[in-house]
Amino acid sequence: MKIQALKLENFRNFENETFTFSDGINILAGHNAQGKTNCVEAIYFCSCLKSYRVLKEEQLIRFGAEKAEITLNFENGAGNEEMKIIFRQGRPKEFRYNGLAVSRLRDLLGCFQSVLFTPDHLNLIKEGPHKRRAFLDMALCSLDLNYTDQLLNYQKILKNRNALLRQCQSDRRQEEMLEIWDEKLAEAGSYIAEIRQNYIAALSGWARDFYCAIARKEEKLKLIYLNALTKSAVGREEYRELFLRRLARMRETDIAMGQTMSGIHKDDILILLSGKSMKFFASQGQIRSAVLAMKLAEAEAISSRQGTEPVLLLDDILSELDAHRQNFIFRRMAGRQTVLTTCELGKIRKKGEKIFFIKEGKIARTRENPG
Repeated sequence: MKIQALKLENFRNFENETFTFSDGINILAGHNAQGKTNCVEAIYFCSCLKSYRVLKEEQLIRFGAEKAEITLNFENGAGNEEMKIIFRQGRPKEFRYNGLAVSRLRDLLGCFQSVLFTPDHLNLIKEGPHKRRAFLDMALCSLDLNYTDQLLNYQKILKNRNALLRQCQSDRRQEEMLEIWDEKLAEAGSYIAEIRQNYIAALSGWARDFYCAIARKEEKLKLIYLNALTKSAVGREEYRELFLRRLARMRETDIAMGQTMSGIHKDDILILLSGKSMKFFASQGQIRSAVLAMKLAEAEAISSRQGTEPVLLLDDILSELDAHRQNFIFRRMAGRQTVLTTCELGKIRKKGEKIFFIKEGKIARTRENPG
């Protein structure tokens, strides 16, 4: 996977700029609030088809403009491709792929693969389960379209079941309808649980190896899929039956609360280091190494599944890492196209094959390092 060019028109603070990237390490350098992260955001938007920074996409349109465009030209192993995303004030965003309009987002998921690492990811271990579920779902949606469909289906079923639970609070005659939604929820939930379980098992192996290399210690990093229904790995049908029994047992509580208290929307990832939960016992250095290992494992999962290396996006993360961890990242960049941002070039100046100096939403100048 290689980006050839990225054109931004009225996107964030960019009026009209085109980035032509090298195949190796590309550095976006400049002071804070100049547009470096905006560029990374645009690239990652083409992977997950939504912003990781804002919910209201109108905020992506440059102040005073009616529309914004991202145009990404890339090579994905099958040939040269072009993805265009158009944002308009007060209207849904539009997608075009190789010049043709695309109405279903699922048709674009997985076409362009990248892995993003930001300072916010360093909170992955300490923050609540929703952060770790988001980490999981973001990766799996780009790898498995059926997973995407089932996740959207599950969310829709959950919303309808919760609405019915609230109706049951005033009219218990509605309760018999819950069995229909229970069946649907268990069917979608069991598929999602099995995919998550298998993915985390694979991710755990890669993350363990990366952690040992980063930390230079024999401490064992382990990721375990946590759900409220079972402490052991189970198959889809068994999970479905466990889910149905739990929903039946929790029905009165669910009605009283007006929401479904059990299911894959409550799942988590347990992150252990030498058998202890990192959330409670890890140092900052250990957390940095573990999260770095998990993000590199995510890239490995994409490479293994898709047969192509994803583009690495490192947004101001190097300043958070010591020299050893920085050097490890640079070694892992070999053979992968990388876009990284920094406020201080310092020693990494020589690492970049191409450097873009960003100032006030413009490419002030570029520099290419020989050899």
